[in-house]
Amino acid sequence: MDGVELLLAALTAGATAGVTDATSGLVRDAATNLRALVRQRLTGDGREALRSLEAAPTESGVWQVRLADDLVRAGVDRDEQVLSLARDVLARAEAAGGRTDIGPVDLRGAKGVQFGTANTQHNTFN
Repeated sequence: MDGVELLLAALTAGATAGVTDATSGLVRDAATNLRALVRQRLTGDGREALRSLEAAPTESGVWQVRLADDLVRAGVDRDEQVLSLARDVLARAEAAGGRTDIGPVDLRGAKGVQFGTANTQHNTFN
């Protein structure tokens, strides 16, 4: 997992941590610290990314694409302090029982692919 993938996974894990479980609170706390550090690193040129970071993570995947571009542009994907905190968020999410990685995926020849959980998709192929 490269820096951008690590950051997006950690930000998503923190945003989707359950709201009633005490362990999820630990994930949310670590994710809040991560978001604050990312926000700090993105000031200036990353103003668009700040809006993406503050957007609800359930709004399609558009925020992830915008944020990924700005993370790379600002060099946040190579910032060891940020990456270390992202690893901590993912470790806490995994310890809390959260699924943080889907593993390798081969999409050759795939049609109508959808990632995530609790999705609904209706396809008609002609």
